[in-house]
Amino acid sequence: MKSQYENLILQRDRLVKEGEHYRLNYLREFGDKITKAFQLRIDCISLKKSISFCQAKLNAGEEIDPISLQEFIDAGMLAYTEQLKDLTTMIETGKSMKPISLLDAEEIKQIYRRVAKRLHPDLCPLTAEDPELMELFQRILTAYRSNDLKGIREAETLINRYLKERGEEPFPAEIENLPEKITELETEISNILSTEPYSFKLLLEDVEAMEKKHKELDEEIEYYRNYKEELQTHLEGLISAGC
Repeated sequence: MKSQYENLILQRDRLVKEGEHYRLNYLREFGDKITKAFQLRIDCISLKKSISFCQAKLNAGEEIDPISLQEFIDAGMLAYTEQLKDLTTMIETGKSMKPISLLDAEEIKQIYRRVAKRLHPDLCPLTAEDPELMELFQRILTAYRSNDLKGIREAETLINRYLKERGEEPFPAEIENLPEKITELETEISNILSTEPYSFKLLLEDVEAMEKKHKELDEEIEYYRNYKEELQTHLEGLISAGC
């Protein structure tokens, strides 16, 4: 049962890594259109907020102050602007990541398995209780998920030195409530397989589905482009009336 628990932990971590891989490929394929559609959508939200502000001023018989309008929009659009920034960064990161060879991928996998079986926080109380060792393990996990062979080699070297200097024997103690933990992991794995980003796998492996997704994004972009023009015309009319 303990071996089953270990294998489920490794499977869970592998699926999370694969999910990130599918997310990056999804963003490489659709990212530019997703970004364009989102930009147009927040442009429309900004225009609608501007229209609401201007209409309220006109209803109150007040002039429309451009500075006050801009301050109102900046405050109301801050969260959307940050979302767009995060989305753009994620897409650019995905585009910049280079594929690795099968040989390198296998070495990364082997190093991760070797370290995780000894030091995974779910298996080894020593890791969970030692902040420095936890930080080193997180470096292993980060390098594993980002396919960073150099990084995972270096992290393993630092872990080995750390353990040697302290004379530690990092083997896990008896794991309590093992059946419950196995059930929890099985549920977690099931959720990973059925939700994003892992669920992008089905789309990326289906040519027709990918073509449909491209078409949907093109239609969304066209819709928001036309809507934006309508809103701009309406806003210009309100501003003219309120000057």
